[in-house]
Amino acid sequence: MTTGVGTDRLDAVVIGGGPAGLFAAWRLATGGARVALVEAGGGMRDSLCPRVTARMRGQQVRPAEKFRLQCNRCDCLTGLGGAAFHFDTNLGYIRGLSRSKIENDGAGGYRAYSGLERALGDFDRAADAVADVYRLMYGFGLPPTAPESPESPALPVSDARTSGAPAPVAGFALADEALSQAITVDDAIGMVDALTAEAREHGLRLLLGRRVEDVTRGPEGDWHVRVAGSPEPPLRAANVVVAVGKLGLAWVRDVLRRNGVAHRPSRRVDVGIRLETGREEAAPLTASCHNPKFTFLNELGEPVRTFCVCEGGRIMQYAFDDTTVLDGQHCLTTPTDRTNFGIVTTVDVPEDTDGTEHALDFARRVTKLGGGLPVVQPLLELLGGARLSERPAHSLIHSADDDLASALGPRRVADIAGMVERLEAVAPGLAGPRTVVAAPVVEKLYPSIELSSELESSAPGLYFAGDCSSKIIGVTYGAATGLVAADAILAPRGSR
Repeated sequence: MTTGVGTDRLDAVVIGGGPAGLFAAWRLATGGARVALVEAGGGMRDSLCPRVTARMRGQQVRPAEKFRLQCNRCDCLTGLGGAAFHFDTNLGYIRGLSRSKIENDGAGGYRAYSGLERALGDFDRAADAVADVYRLMYGFGLPPTAPESPESPALPVSDARTSGAPAPVAGFALADEALSQAITVDDAIGMVDALTAEAREHGLRLLLGRRVEDVTRGPEGDWHVRVAGSPEPPLRAANVVVAVGKLGLAWVRDVLRRNGVAHRPSRRVDVGIRLETGREEAAPLTASCHNPKFTFLNELGEPVRTFCVCEGGRIMQYAFDDTTVLDGQHCLTTPTDRTNFGIVTTVDVPEDTDGTEHALDFARRVTKLGGGLPVVQPLLELLGGARLSERPAHSLIHSADDDLASALGPRRVADIAGMVERLEAVAPGLAGPRTVVAAPVVEKLYPSIELSSELESSAPGLYFAGDCSSKIIGVTYGAATGLVAADAILAPRGSR
């Protein structure tokens, strides 16, 4: 049961009920703060995909029907738990934080880094924050992962505390197989239920099905949070934690402009494709790790990397801005016979270019080619081979079959070719006739917001956590930033 908006002054309002918002609201409430959490969607059970709820009721979908029943575009990305927990997913590292990304160091080499480390300003602090997230998740009912099998082959893991990387594997500058943990929707529901129940016992005001229209500072210095469609006055609070996901991009950009928050256009964005092949062909990549990360630098010094490996999963699509983009879906409970993963390039956009628009233009080019749909093409054709007479199966039903090279451009095609060539040494047969590429994929779209190591913006009392912070993406990283922002609000300002 939700409560009304009301007019009492709060210590904080949290906007968005994904991992960042949930953990921020819990920490604030259990820390004694008067806090409200506003979520545009409903409760987690109310906003789950109908296919998921059918499976939870025991109405299993026959394997032959699994893909035919897909929605054209997913609209289950709002609701308590956020997009992350609405599907089986992968939480990230549990053995310890790793510097799993690399960048050109400007001197002919590269450096490894962690996005969370950079966001919080210190590696140990970031590692402790991730450990805190897992400790809490286990306390809320997340089943601990099974121990690693000693028989599982393993590739080198990057040294967490150095800027270097292990010896290259098959031509990669970085090969990282740090142990991660998966979670099913069933377990996520129990965990979110336990977290919200405890927070509400400590006074959390949970406002579901309420979309925040505006966030502005009032003349008295408090923040005013206006909820769309509410006849009551705006919520008043000393602090606001903005924790909306990717779909909140346009709204966040407006909030930044209206409040004069220091930010600049993003100079780096991730653009690319998802590669899908048979589960057997991809098995060597996932034999010892749910989500291996492989990276190399292309001729321009841009990192090209794999991400979000979905073993036995499928590709999903959703509406974003005025286009359609793709993501990977883990299917842990009802696995498929396919595996997919992203191949993206971190592009340094020109000085006079807005990175957000650069990425969106990339997505628009692809979907324009597909007549409004994502485009799928056999990998061998994209890499210059003759058209295959037999079209390989894939998990996207509502898609177009066309020549992606014209929309991706020669540089991105070269990056895909370079990644596939290197992966072939790890998983021979990956570049076979059953393998397809699907586009567009875009990540890290938010403007670069000037934030302190506590995630506070240049507007005192206004914090940004999770995806919209522009610093990180991911479930555990998002939850960690929510805890950091909450701790900063709970601490006396003079002690920060």
